[in-house]
Amino acid sequence: MIASIPRALALVLADRRAAFAAALLALILFGLYATVLPASMTGGAVGLVSLRYLTWGEAALAAIMAVLLALTVMLGLYGLRHGAGLRPAGSLIGALLATVPSLLCCSPLLPLAIAMIAGIAPAAARFGLPLQGFIATHEGALYAVAIALMVWGLAANARRALYCRCRAPDRAVS
Repeated sequence: MIASIPRALALVLADRRAAFAAALLALILFGLYATVLPASMTGGAVGLVSLRYLTWGEAALAAIMAVLLALTVMLGLYGLRHGAGLRPAGSLIGALLATVPSLLCCSPLLPLAIAMIAGIAPAAARFGLPLQGFIATHEGALYAVAIALMVWGLAANARRALYCRCRAPDRAVS
């Protein structure tokens, strides 16, 4: 499964425009992740102020996640352009799974959701679990799960891109 990733990336990134788009997307995503990951140190503030608190470890996580997501997007676009099509069930599950790493790694989002629930139903805060404490305690493991899910998505899109190439070998790579 993972062995298909280098072949699929070589196929997709052989086009200069695709390689440039992947690099640009990775830079944009790195900026986004770099401003969101240190939000736990800024009291939930996301933006340029959080770059001051960015550690080397968080920068490495931001780079890894940005590259994985950019490559996954490029492989997915290649698959769509070359006839893989969309499957409604697979697309829905993929969309739901794609939101999980974002919710797990961006700590301000969960407290905001909990605050909204607590604001609507004041009794919800009384019976709530210490979710933010759990996330803060197991932050490293949650990042590992998020990266594993991103690698899984990359591998699935790589298989799909190679399937498209095998299904239509006479189609020119654009």
